[in-house]
Amino acid sequence: MPKAFGPTQLSRHTARRPSAVYLQPALHNPLGVTLTPARREDLARLLMRLDLMAIEDMVYGFLCDAPPLAALAPRHCLVIDSLSKRIAPGLAFGCVHAPVDLRERLVASLRSGGWAAQAYALEAGERLIRDGTADRIARMKREDAQRRQCMARECLAGFCLQGDPRAYHLWLGLPEPWRSEAFVATAARRGIALTPSSAFTIGQGHAPSAVRLALASPPLARLREALLTLARLLGAGTEAIDVTE
Repeated sequence: MPKAFGPTQLSRHTARRPSAVYLQPALHNPLGVTLTPARREDLARLLMRLDLMAIEDMVYGFLCDAPPLAALAPRHCLVIDSLSKRIAPGLAFGCVHAPVDLRERLVASLRSGGWAAQAYALEAGERLIRDGTADRIARMKREDAQRRQCMARECLAGFCLQGDPRAYHLWLGLPEPWRSEAFVATAARRGIALTPSSAFTIGQGHAPSAVRLALASPPLARLREALLTLARLLGAGTEAIDVTE
């Protein structure tokens, strides 16, 4: 989103007339970017100026202190969150905070689609929130994510890394002559699962030579081993590709 929203961008918006935009201002997946306060203010003013609704994804927001964009533009933001990232993947408990004038339509839409939390997830989620367990787990995950980020940046020092140091993921730019799919395949043969940049590309555009690193799941010792293996592959270049590939 440009800082200066000029006539060209305004004409595009008028011509296409989107009903809403999807945003992930905190710990963006896959790039890990978190918008600065000034950028948030610019974006909030733009939403209000265009009278445009934003669907704000805050599933990673618990890992940082950045307030939701809805705090600046409450009538133009619909915030979605989930306990599956905050507590555990099996706790499929989602929540939505919407402007008052949209709530009836939103509830009707959810009901017509059959969307509802399972009774167990709802009960467990409410209890964990009420007794403070959810907050304690979130604080522990914050510490864990930062520890894993430090490890990744240490093991991959000297390579092109992008991401918020509080996130559970990193964007790794690949040096020449590596390409995303080849690097993913080579890492897979060594037991390391990566996500290629093409998985995040919209349309038929060129995917950059990059991969997404997910840092959350492996035990710390396994994670370090995998990161050091990736560093060796990056340093060796395509000479590391097996002759059978």
